[in-house]
Amino acid sequence: MKVAIVCFNDTFFDRVRLLKKYYSSKGYEVTVISSDFSHRRKQRISSLEDADVLIETPPYYKNLSFRRLYSHLRFSSKAEKLMEELQPDIIHSMVPANSLCKTMSHYKKNHPDIRLYFDINDLWPEALPIQRFEWLPVFTEWKKLRDKNLSNADRVFVECELFLEGLNANDDYTVLHFARSQEPMPLHPYLDADTLDLVYLGSINNIIDICLIRKITEATTKIKPTRFHIIGEGETKDRLISEVQSTGAQVVDHGILFDPQAKQEIFDHCHFGLNIVKPNVMVGLTMKSLDYMIGGLPMLNSIGGDTEKLVEKYDLGFNVDRDHLDELAQRICHEPTDQALIRRRNMQEVYERFFSEETFFRTLDEVDA
Repeated sequence: MKVAIVCFNDTFFDRVRLLKKYYSSKGYEVTVISSDFSHRRKQRISSLEDADVLIETPPYYKNLSFRRLYSHLRFSSKAEKLMEELQPDIIHSMVPANSLCKTMSHYKKNHPDIRLYFDINDLWPEALPIQRFEWLPVFTEWKKLRDKNLSNADRVFVECELFLEGLNANDDYTVLHFARSQEPMPLHPYLDADTLDLVYLGSINNIIDICLIRKITEATTKIKPTRFHIIGEGETKDRLISEVQSTGAQVVDHGILFDPQAKQEIFDHCHFGLNIVKPNVMVGLTMKSLDYMIGGLPMLNSIGGDTEKLVEKYDLGFNVDRDHLDELAQRICHEPTDQALIRRRNMQEVYERFFSEETFFRTLDEVDA
């Protein structure tokens, strides 16, 4: 049995690696196909861990650009041609790129005996801050590339329950949460009682609500000195730093860190991790929330859907009410240490229950049964 895992975007590779491990454990011959252009780094790459084939793909340098759409189209077309060479029995295609829904559906039409799985990791354009322009043909056609072709799959996986609503799901849809193979990190919290330490982890891009982050730090600095840690890079990083500094908070820029222990040392000194995106952006879970769970770091969360429910049900931090930020600031600045420690344990327990490798594999087994 031959399996082809197709993934344009290197930011989805935590999931790809788990899929490769799962299919390989079944004795299947697995080939991972990706792009030779890194979305994360915005540069060409000659290799990518766990990728077997890198397709030459046109570069792009802005997340919202026609060049990015063209890059997706070229990759998807070449991926279909590669399927003719590989002749897989199963195609597990990550989405976005939306254009993969069209080309992989076309391949299945010509090879009806294969099993085709689409794996929705983001809803584009719904997850982008373009509400004023979503009626434009470029965005409506981009969405149609996905929606018109999902019914051709034998199974559609979605990474959160929120996406089921956005896609008018049926019984052929299965929630397959983000997951990691990483074990929870040992906790050695050292929380400064006189200063509030917040951290933002991840890509600093156009879906991050910098205005809300500024308002939160503005409210906390009135009560307690605030240190704002940044782990990551992105096109709006300079603006984030400037806005946070304008509130009187101290910014500590750690750059990009891949070493789990280095990140954990920062988490151990922070009271909360920020999980903040613009309103009306359709996101139910983020990869950074898994990092916070692994590190036992409670969240300040503005994301609806799955994450909002988890924060509320399992006491993982605070869901941010934009109309009551002063009240939020009072609560987080005066939170007892014992409550903070309970929340750290809660974060790791939720990770092991819903987002572990074991849970991920069990969901796939249930579909395959």
